[in-house]
Amino acid sequence: MIPIGIAAGVVLLLLAAVTAIYYAEPGKSRFLPPCLFLEATHLYCPGCGNTRALHALLHGELLASLRCNILLLPGVLTAIVLLWKPKLSMRKGVGLGILAIVLGFAILRNLPMEPFCKLAPHSSPQTTDAPAPRQN
Repeated sequence: MIPIGIAAGVVLLLLAAVTAIYYAEPGKSRFLPPCLFLEATHLYCPGCGNTRALHALLHGELLASLRCNILLLPGVLTAIVLLWKPKLSMRKGVGLGILAIVLGFAILRNLPMEPFCKLAPHSSPQTTDAPAPRQN
């Protein structure tokens, strides 16, 4: 069992992060860092667009959130289920299934053809900056 102090600290850190993402505008804020993987490789990682997606979601823009990173909501819901039912995460194939989905998403969102290019992060109405375009 997790000590109450550690659990409370984690909850406070999560609340602080969510509050910061709510008030800061991704792409324009100094303390929300850009994706280092994108800057180094010019490829989108599975998490590219998560900050903008969460920002849009916190402002009630579900479709804009999905355009930024369609994997954010299923990922958060999966994490909640696995934290709520930890024995489920130990079942055979769960970890490999999640890994396959994340890696497949990372590969598909970098393909420069329809419909896969729609998986690349797009800016939301709340934010005007999208990730730097890939150099082909």
